[in-house]
Amino acid sequence: MANATAPAAIDTKNALDWGSKLKFRRQFSRQAIKSYIFLSFGMGVIAFLLPIVLPLVGGYDDHYSISYFYHVSDLTRNILVGGLWATGVFLLLFHGLSNLENRILNVAGIAVISVAMNPMPKDQGNKEITIHAASAVVFFLCLAYVAVKLSKGRLEKIIYPPIKRRFEAAYNAAGAAMIAMPLAVIALHFLSPRTEFSHWVYWVEALGIWSFAFYWFVKTQEYRLLLGLK
Repeated sequence: MANATAPAAIDTKNALDWGSKLKFRRQFSRQAIKSYIFLSFGMGVIAFLLPIVLPLVGGYDDHYSISYFYHVSDLTRNILVGGLWATGVFLLLFHGLSNLENRILNVAGIAVISVAMNPMPKDQGNKEITIHAASAVVFFLCLAYVAVKLSKGRLEKIIYPPIKRRFEAAYNAAGAAMIAMPLAVIALHFLSPRTEFSHWVYWVEALGIWSFAFYWFVKTQEYRLLLGLK
């Protein structure tokens, strides 16, 4: 026999009155948009600073690749791995504005975490194709595809042609740089003597990373424009 005095089930969906619910929804929406913008901009800042901080902390001479800083000291290893992991987690948690964009960003996130977890050989002249190098190529190609093919879809909503053209040019430039960088590094690494090109590899890698940062700065500005944020 059922207990007639049993308390009624609590309707958790209606824990707030309607007025308070609308207020909190509006507040959450504003804060969620700000968080989205700050995360996008922060990703660009992390990428921009990485090639600058590493040589400041670990030195510049005889370090011919950004990835080599894994072997320079505990501090440079922590900075490099921490930056790569932060990038990977961000890309996995960041939701693209389409299902395809979201899936490709997830692949890029897994790839950059693989870069962190599979360091380059300590011998900078090693000519083998490693998981580290292959993961870096996958990472940049994924972001290049998003920049060139997917990010420009939202620009059709911009009614002012000069602004639309500037965003299109920026996304094309970022995508082209993220394609050219791994190709240039491969050419410098496998086709040229290490002693001749030495720091060229470092700066080509830095330009590739800065193109990634540039992409997120452009994306942040696009979101601010589309959402009408100052």
